[in-house]
Amino acid sequence: MNNDSRVTENLLKDGSTLVFLKKRYLSKETKEQLDWVLSCMKDSILIVPTLPGSGKPDMLERDDGARFLPVFSNMGEIPADYADEFILKEMDIEACLELMRGTEGCRGLALDGLTEPLVLESNLAESIRTKPSRKEEGSV
Repeated sequence: MNNDSRVTENLLKDGSTLVFLKKRYLSKETKEQLDWVLSCMKDSILIVPTLPGSGKPDMLERDDGARFLPVFSNMGEIPADYADEFILKEMDIEACLELMRGTEGCRGLALDGLTEPLVLESNLAESIRTKPSRKEEGSV
């Protein structure tokens, strides 16, 4: 994919494009690959686990105690036993960032945090808003 490549909504729909881009970034860890992941997150609908009753989001905690909002690219990245414990909500990146900001002690987002995680500290997560969309206008 070059910088002029565009993706269609169908390519984004099942989350497989985001998973592909995330895995490519995790193997190469270049700025260009990260930019592709962040742009794809901007254009994607993510899955966020929330607690039944309260509607508050689940949080994933690192060994150092830092807490992150889990966001998932697709259902295949969520273990079934984990999914059964929560109400899974589909959200765009703006809603995810708002939830991250509004959750006390949250340090960022954890994309696919229970399989092959990509942890985005809050400043990097917030930068998604400034990334260019790579989705084709009016695509289906």
